[in-house]
Amino acid sequence: MKKRDGFGLIAALIILIIGICGCAANHAEPTDEKEPEVTLSERQKDILAEQGLPTEYDALPPHQQRAIVAIEEMLLYAEAKYDLPFSYAGYTEAGPMEKEHMRAYPTSGHMAVDSFTITKTEAGYEDDFVAVASSPYFASYVRENLKSFLPNTEVKVYAEITDTSLTDVPTDETVFDDKVASSLCIFVDGATCTVEDFESFKLQYADFMRQHRLYGMTQVILLKEGNLIYLSEFNYTDYLSTDYFDSRDTISIQR
Repeated sequence: MKKRDGFGLIAALIILIIGICGCAANHAEPTDEKEPEVTLSERQKDILAEQGLPTEYDALPPHQQRAIVAIEEMLLYAEAKYDLPFSYAGYTEAGPMEKEHMRAYPTSGHMAVDSFTITKTEAGYEDDFVAVASSPYFASYVRENLKSFLPNTEVKVYAEITDTSLTDVPTDETVFDDKVASSLCIFVDGATCTVEDFESFKLQYADFMRQHRLYGMTQVILLKEGNLIYLSEFNYTDYLSTDYFDSRDTISIQR
């Protein structure tokens, strides 16, 4: 009898322990899996306000929350890379035909002419800031060389570097040879350049580009007298209309 009583006591004790453990498991505290709180910077709030959106993170729908976080990350990437402050100019989510990217520009610059693209890739971010920031210097380089072809004629040159091996914005204009491809617009003043001179200029210009291994497409435009003074980096494309020129041609220099 004593053996049975001992066995029954042990069995009861095991059942009691299991019951206690089960109750403890049932009353365990739930794990806190809340997402970390996001605090928007003043810049992020300004961007949202400019778009007419709420400036509180929790008031935004999920896709706008992701966007405003991504925008700040891209701007911080560019600022760390170039040691310059940048401002927002536009954002595009990733889609079937394009990667997630945004447009930015130096805060000291102008959104219309100084904007560049920051793209999110599998490896992080990439951008074309050096190409955009170098374009005015490249235009100056080309314009200075044109003086030897048209010494008594006013010209204006506008450039967009479309591809480059440059890793920094140059301070020496001689570094462009064999390092850029571009899209150029060269406007020649018809007041001091005849159609015959213009034809000769085009040949000399093409030779210069080949010799310096500068590739891409160039629009050369002989403007009607009196129009050149009105051109600027903001409006020069308006003067590609037949209303403003006597002659226009495209010169393509390929590798």
